[in-house]
Amino acid sequence: MGNILWLVVLGCLFVGVGVGILITKLSDQIHKRHWQTQAEQAQIGVLTQKLVHEIRNPLNGISMNLQLLDEDFSQGHENGVDLTNRVHRVRKEVDRLDLILTNFRRYAKLPPPKFELSKPIELMEEVLAFNEPEIQSQNIEISRDIEALPLIELDPVQFKQVFLNLIINASQSMKNGGVLTIRVKSLANELLIEVQDTGDGIEAVYVNKIFDLFFSTRKEGTGVGLAIVKQIVESHGGNINVESSPGNGAKFSIRIPVTQNT
Repeated sequence: MGNILWLVVLGCLFVGVGVGILITKLSDQIHKRHWQTQAEQAQIGVLTQKLVHEIRNPLNGISMNLQLLDEDFSQGHENGVDLTNRVHRVRKEVDRLDLILTNFRRYAKLPPPKFELSKPIELMEEVLAFNEPEIQSQNIEISRDIEALPLIELDPVQFKQVFLNLIINASQSMKNGGVLTIRVKSLANELLIEVQDTGDGIEAVYVNKIFDLFFSTRKEGTGVGLAIVKQIVESHGGNINVESSPGNGAKFSIRIPVTQNT
C-alpha cells in the first residue's frame, strides 16, 4: 500500500511540474500575440491570473486527498475501498486540470484567420449534419431561417468552430428539450448569424460576463467555448452579443462586416 501512495504522490509531483511549465509556455505564447499595445500587454497578466485561479481548485483537491491518504497510512488505516476512492478523486482532479489547460491552450494558440471565399450556409449545415442526431436525441427541435448568401471572405475552419460552440452551448441549456433556432441573413454589408434557444436563460448579473474566459453558469462548463467564439468573431472585425433572461432562453447574435463576392 505504501508503494501505491508514493506512486500517487510522484505522479502528482509530475503533474505539478508539468502545470508550471505549461503555464510558462502559454504565457510566452500570449505575450507574442499581444505585444502591440500596452492594453494588450496588460491582458497577459489578466489571462495568466485567470489560469492560475482556475487550476488552484483542482490542485487543492489533489493536495487534500494526498494529505488524507498520508494520514490513513500513518495511522495504519489501509482500507482498500478508501484508498481506491481517494485515488479516483485525485485522478478526477488531474483530468479536470488537463481539460482546463487544454482549453486554455486552444484559446492562447488560436491563429489569425485564414480568409477564403466561403459559403456560411454550407459551413452551418456541415456542423448541423454532424450534430443533429445527438441534438434530436435530446428532444430538441431544430428550426432553420437561412437565406441564400453569396460567397463571403472568412476563415471556414474557425467559423465552423463558432457554429459548433454556439450550438453545443444552446443544446446544453435545454436539458428538457426545446427549440434551437438558427438564422443566417445578409444585411447591408454585414452577415448576421443568430443562434437562439428556449432553455434556462441567463441571469442579468451574468450576461456581461458570459464571454469572459473561464466563466460558466454550468457546473460542468469550462468557460472557454464562448470566449473562443468572441475571439474568432472579433478577429474577423465583427461583434457578438447575447439577449437573455431567466426562463426565456438566450439569443446570440453575430454581426460580421463582409465584402461580398459572386
